[in-house]
Amino acid sequence: MKSPVALLAYNRPDLTTRVFGAIREAQPPRLLVVADGPRDGADAEKCDATRAILERIDWPCDVSRNYSESNLGCRKRVS
Repeated sequence: MKSPVALLAYNRPDLTTRVFGAIREAQPPRLLVVADGPRDGADAEKCDATRAILERIDWPCDVSRNYSESNLGCRKRVS
């Protein structure tokens, strides 16, 4: 694969594992990872687990990460 990939994440580590597995198979040369922050304390653990998955890049890749410390919501975070 020669195309860059953007991955948007939030608080779903199970889904992120599956999606990231597919990205790992493709091994894009450039990866942009954008993650929204937790809404509350209960959300923080899931957000942290999701971000830990996003740190497992084990192929040659130019990575840009943009993590929010607070929850901005889909409209603000994506734009």
